[in-house]
Amino acid sequence: MGLHAGPRVLRQSLCITQSFSPTESVPSTLNNLISQLVLLPTSLLFLLVLGCLLFWGRFRRSGWVLILAGISLLATLSMPFTALHLIRTLQVYPAVQPSEMTKVQAIAVLGGGIRHDQPQFAADASNGFTLERLRYAAFLHNHHDLPILVTGGSPSGGEAEGWVMKRELESLFNVPVRWLETESDNTAENAKFSWKILQADGVDTIALVTHAWHMPRAKRVFEQAGFTVIPAPTDFHTVGMKGIMNFIPQASYLNLSNIALREWVGMGWYALRDNP
Repeated sequence: MGLHAGPRVLRQSLCITQSFSPTESVPSTLNNLISQLVLLPTSLLFLLVLGCLLFWGRFRRSGWVLILAGISLLATLSMPFTALHLIRTLQVYPAVQPSEMTKVQAIAVLGGGIRHDQPQFAADASNGFTLERLRYAAFLHNHHDLPILVTGGSPSGGEAEGWVMKRELESLFNVPVRWLETESDNTAENAKFSWKILQADGVDTIALVTHAWHMPRAKRVFEQAGFTVIPAPTDFHTVGMKGIMNFIPQASYLNLSNIALREWVGMGWYALRDNP
């Protein structure tokens, strides 16, 4: 099915397979709000604003400390040296080996987000994260001839990630998708709902495809759901900057630091949730 012809049909199918009410989005919205307050750049902005308020009040010394701390953290977390070290703490699983793939019954691909209403496709389209995962899933399918499950709901509204992933795997990579999960709003739900689908077909051992920095958190929740997981990470950060450029702040590396911090915060939250 072509990219231009598919979205209307798929959206009609989505209406049949998913129901939605405004109250269902409240937990997801609340989680997103809390994470944005804790992570970058909001946390640093809060620190700077608080420092300014203290400085213009009666606590000038405390204000200066917070302002300098905010500026220092902003600069440090924007450096390639810092960001790459943070993200590499999450790259604990190596590239999957062919011998490990012999144990696998199916490939499970996690959605990483979509871009809504892209006029060049007349449809929603995968963002860069999702495309990187789809590309690697297609690579594994072509080398090992394993069936694929795609999983991703619509936490930001619009078309579910799963539908977009299915369409692009089949139309861009010429790779069939056997199972489709479109109700999940986060990684834990990816695992829970995928287990329900795959268990019905007797599948319990999967090659899990996601980014190397996302794999520790994803593997944990998929194993908790009941799967035997063979990690199949993609997009490793292996090459760093050279010389002085390692210490020049750059916006893209601030985003990379934020990704690493988000994963660590997420794993901390899962640990607290599982061990009250």
